Amino acid sequence: MFALLLMFEAARLVLRAMLLVLSGHFFRAVWRGLREHDPEPPASPDPWPTVTVQLPLKDEFYVAERVIRCAAALDYPADRLRIQVLDDSSDATTERVRAVVDELAASGRDVTLLHRERPEGFKAGALNAGLAEVDTDLVAIFDADCVPAPDFLRRTVPFFAAPDVACVQVRWSFLNRNHSLLTRLQAMVLDGLFAIDQFARASRRLPLQFNGTNGLWRTRAIRESGGWRGDILAEDADLSFRAHLGGWRLVHLREYAVPTELPEEMASFRTQQMRWSLGSAQLLRAIGWRIARSDLPVRSKAMMFLHLGRHAIDPLILMAALTSPFTTLYGLQYLIDYTLPINAGLLGLVGLGCVLFYGSALRYVRAPASHVLLIPLVIPLAIGLSLAYTASFAEGLVSRSAVFVRTPKAGSEAAAGPRYRIHRPILTTLLEVALGGAHAFFTYRAAAAGLHAEAAFFAMLGASFLWVGLGTLASRGVVSRAA
Repeated sequence: MFALLLMFEAARLVLRAMLLVLSGHFFRAVWRGLREHDPEPPASPDPWPTVTVQLPLKDEFYVAERVIRCAAALDYPADRLRIQVLDDSSDATTERVRAVVDELAASGRDVTLLHRERPEGFKAGALNAGLAEVDTDLVAIFDADCVPAPDFLRRTVPFFAAPDVACVQVRWSFLNRNHSLLTRLQAMVLDGLFAIDQFARASRRLPLQFNGTNGLWRTRAIRESGGWRGDILAEDADLSFRAHLGGWRLVHLREYAVPTELPEEMASFRTQQMRWSLGSAQLLRAIGWRIARSDLPVRSKAMMFLHLGRHAIDPLILMAALTSPFTTLYGLQYLIDYTLPINAGLLGLVGLGCVLFYGSALRYVRAPASHVLLIPLVIPLAIGLSLAYTASFAEGLVSRSAVFVRTPKAGSEAAAGPRYRIHRPILTTLLEVALGGAHAFFTYRAAAAGLHAEAAFFAMLGASFLWVGLGTLASRGVVSRAA
């Protein structure tokens, strides 16, 4: 029994230590992000290197045509640009894509369609299949929901003048940022990633990941790093870190952005987040030992492990949510009383870090000033997702295989088309609703006992779980804008 008590106390202590590390990361990233500027672009190359644009698609009826036409509209020497449409669709998307490809090819564009009847390896498998037919210097990658501007290649290609550059990635912006409260929050979180966090790492030449789209790779760097791996759902981070271990570096440009779409319903957002969490855990298991044994600087190794293990905090957040009512109301034993002022101070430090981090990002992307008021909601959203994150991170650590659950996008076109159902993990969703209801009861008990600060904390926990759980149940799927 005492051993369990020690383990419980160790977990409580580790949670507080990780929150301190998170706060420190916020402060350091903001300091670096505010001091540095994007690197000056090198002179335009002469001649321009050859580029293949890869467009991986799967059942994206509402956005597939748009991204293909955007790729065809890129301002680049026509004899040095090729477009590969990598279609793994099993619905009407394939016919629509084929018609667009045939039209563009007839107009003189170098565009080809690669359709896999029996796709393997998910997105990584599609990229590898296309890579087998690539003989260009560079490969640009855009997901189906992206809308690159015509000047994308002319703004990014010159950075490959440095021979150690493997990848150039730009910031994301968001076509449907103001669709709902959820999309505003997602946009703010990703603004923090691209405008502050990724940029701060790149400015110090620390490891960072290619985020799967809106970037260019040197073809030789992909091949020398081992290509795309279909057994890791975080195929983008996997290739990025293997390239870094091989001596390559990634360039991150935040002054230039490519518009993308955000999941508009909680179930889709949750599915995306679970896939990213699972993929990070898979990658931690797959290359963690290689990172530890490498001759990289300690700070580079630490950054890799912090990135891959970032969801290790979620089981501890979930544990705190589950046990705090019992330590407060029902006498569950613990060894260290951190006291209300210490706990409140720690949460205040995390909150201050969030305000500075996300506030700086919102200011950089020139978001409406009112969006700053949404920053406090980042913490409840993270708490509400802690059960989903815990389940997916644990699965990634122990499972040798996983299914790529996609998040289809609705686009802006009001065209008649298929309805894409959203994956709902029923068990964890019902558990979230149950946790929300239980914390509503704990809120009542704490308030009745005169523990008003604790009651407010339990109310926040309950609202967090209900937000995610009920939001998932209420999601209806992706349908035509005309519906």
